[in-house]
Amino acid sequence: MKENGVLENLVVVKRSGQRVTFNSVKIAIAIKQAFDSVDEEANNEKKINKVYNQVLDYIVSVYESRKTINVEDIQDIIENTLKKCGYNEVYQRFNEYRLQRAASREAFSVKEQHKFVKAVEKIGLNAKNYQENKPIDLMLNFGKTVSQEFARAYLLESKYNRAHEEGRIYIEDIKSYALKTTSSAIIDLSFISNTDIAASTLKIIDAINNFKEEQYGEQTIMDLDIIYKDIMIYEFNQKFISNLEMFFKVCGLLEFIDIASLQTKISNEKTMKLDVDNYMDFLKSERSREIFNEVYDITIENILKSLEENITELLTYFNEKTYKIASNKVNISISSSDCYESNIFKEIYFQVLNKIKNKNITTICKLGGFNYLIDELYNRLDIIVLFLNNNTYSDNIDTLSNSLLINKNINGEDSARGKIKLSTVTINLARLGLKYKIDDMASFYEELDECLELSKSALVQRYELQASLYKENYNYILNNNILYDTWKLEDKKRVRKVLRNGTLNISFSGLMEACISLLNDTNEKKILDLGLEIVKFMNERIEKYTNDLKLNFVLSEESNNGVNKHLLTLDKTMYGNLDILKKDSYGSISNYINKLDETQKYKYFAKYQNICSYNLIVNTNKNKAKIEEELKKASSAKIKVMRLNV
Repeated sequence: MKENGVLENLVVVKRSGQRVTFNSVKIAIAIKQAFDSVDEEANNEKKINKVYNQVLDYIVSVYESRKTINVEDIQDIIENTLKKCGYNEVYQRFNEYRLQRAASREAFSVKEQHKFVKAVEKIGLNAKNYQENKPIDLMLNFGKTVSQEFARAYLLESKYNRAHEEGRIYIEDIKSYALKTTSSAIIDLSFISNTDIAASTLKIIDAINNFKEEQYGEQTIMDLDIIYKDIMIYEFNQKFISNLEMFFKVCGLLEFIDIASLQTKISNEKTMKLDVDNYMDFLKSERSREIFNEVYDITIENILKSLEENITELLTYFNEKTYKIASNKVNISISSSDCYESNIFKEIYFQVLNKIKNKNITTICKLGGFNYLIDELYNRLDIIVLFLNNNTYSDNIDTLSNSLLINKNINGEDSARGKIKLSTVTINLARLGLKYKIDDMASFYEELDECLELSKSALVQRYELQASLYKENYNYILNNNILYDTWKLEDKKRVRKVLRNGTLNISFSGLMEACISLLNDTNEKKILDLGLEIVKFMNERIEKYTNDLKLNFVLSEESNNGVNKHLLTLDKTMYGNLDILKKDSYGSISNYINKLDETQKYKYFAKYQNICSYNLIVNTNKNKAKIEEELKKASSAKIKVMRLNV
């Protein structure tokens, strides 16, 4: 990057006459947008960086003795450089867009009005990207673009919008910002009970569909085995009682049995695992006991058949269903229960999951022990392992697919049941690492602190928008006590009382790349140690935000590859093809820890996990003994949550 004293002292005169400090990042973004308008899928970073550096070189040489530069002059220099480099089509698009913006400014005297017109202009420029879409997809893409530009023009404060455009931070899903929707949730469907298996399955599907209409992210269904446990017992009791009465009547034994008392005893059972010896007071004859056992076996067989059919229907639906607006992702958590019904559910669930081509479902297994899971991991299912025995948690702990734990409540309670992730803002740590060196960490932390404050404030602004809605704006998710504390919410009241229990997530991208650049060293241990210092600094600030504002802030590593790739692409346009940028996406903490030897690996996994949430992934061979070994190591190291990449 060609920053020097000339650019640092140069002042930009805007069209309004306002004077601002020269910001080369805006030049890189303007050039990138011009290239993207020609071919958004192309790998243009080298070309963009070439034009960018030539523009800066020209400004340095021509404006060395000047104090100011006009915005229009900067745009002229960009156009001339594009032509000089032979990028004629990119130049044409840049020029067309520049003329459109000038016309908009002339037509609309209010700044926000002509900024909003950018939405329509952007649709026109990008129309070629939608040519293969169906009409409904085209309409949705247009709507998303308008919604996003409306948020940027009217809702987002300019400092947040500017930081997002420059790639200092990334604001999650701006296209849904104006809708004031929350992001994701860990949902409690325990209200689904006292009904048969088929009806309950339809209710679960209906619940997720309703959530997808009112949230844009993913949902975790909490303890699905326990939900079905109660449903299975209810249906078993109904069918077993009915079948017994029918068989006793057919065999001429009904008049010799106190069927009413027998039915009462069965109805009070809390399990399907019954023993005929406990019913000897009602079953006086050998034949009556034989019928009891035969009917029991038939009823259990029918229940298991129904359960398999409905789990297949449920998982197939979630796996194949595509939502136009919301994420297709659905997570299913399985409790640590070792009861008869839960074990039956797990066995059938994993058999079905093995048969379907899984793409949208992540299974979260909460474990005290882990032996039963080895076969499922061996089959390379998408599974997150949650070690309950390594925490003070009960089954009330749960996670999203990126291993983000959102169990904390401002009242001190540890429970993920019914918790919402409100939104996320991601800090581009790699950008800071590229800017500073290890002997100037004070400046690094000073700017990092600014980014944290910016992210916190952006999250709070979005929270205030979300909290301004009323209970009636959420037709489903604020009913049935699906979410935490919804029972406190009265009709025609704002939802702040419920949403204040939600989670505001500050995530980070490019931590390892930042450390490599700061240290100018590739030693994994040095990189990871510096990374720990940076994450501790961030976590201390975030804990202070929680205490000061009485809102739940958490720290996590950004796991969305699209976000990491977006930030990397912006950095490539400015810094060129540096070695640490020669990749498709910024790497994860797990990638670097996995390079350590076995004696160090889990120590670092645990150190990082005690400070922040991140997608802890351990690579292992497709070998059952090796899988068991890794699980034991993780348990011994007090790991909370992990994935095994088999």
